[in-house]
Amino acid sequence: MTCSVEPAVGIDLGTTFSVLAHLDADGKPRTIVNEEGELITPSAVFFDRDAPIVGREALRAGELEPQRLARFAKRDVGQRQFGKSICGRVFPPEIIESLVLAKLKQDAGIKLGAFRKAVVTVPAYFNEPRRKATRDAGRLAGLEGIDIINEPAAAAIAYGWEQRFLAANLSAGARERVLVYDLGGGTFDVTLMEMAGADFQAVAI
Repeated sequence: MTCSVEPAVGIDLGTTFSVLAHLDADGKPRTIVNEEGELITPSAVFFDRDAPIVGREALRAGELEPQRLARFAKRDVGQRQFGKSICGRVFPPEIIESLVLAKLKQDAGIKLGAFRKAVVTVPAYFNEPRRKATRDAGRLAGLEGIDIINEPAAAAIAYGWEQRFLAANLSAGARERVLVYDLGGGTFDVTLMEMAGADFQAVAI
């Protein structure tokens, strides 16, 4: 008797663009294209009269009715409301973030099937209220078992995997320091990471 394992995904919920990846059958990280066939999805929501539209189509619709377009919600995460009213209505930023996450989940589900578990990256400077708001956005999008990790740590893990620094045959005592630049749409962070095997630690932020 075999048991199927529900896939887990990693999500970079960005200020301007977001992306979702998973581990393939060989354990390699693979980015999943969205419904439009693109690797990245604009973190934009257009509040149409019938239902919200997310991604590239939201940007197109927003050119005609910018008052209905919400962008850069990540900058306001942790605040009580998004910095811009939408047609006279105000929304918590995590509502907008949840709609972006819901699209990523729906589009990835076409290839992966149903899943709920996810790891979401956040800037290293995010405090606990902002991290909690990100978790709330994930739950609103139907994601469970949400884990939050810092974006520089995610970059360091990706580097470690590419350089085979995480290989099991490498000495756990061998340490390497990596300077991670996060040149994003909403932030520019520099973090000094120290890696030893599967152990990652931020030395300076």
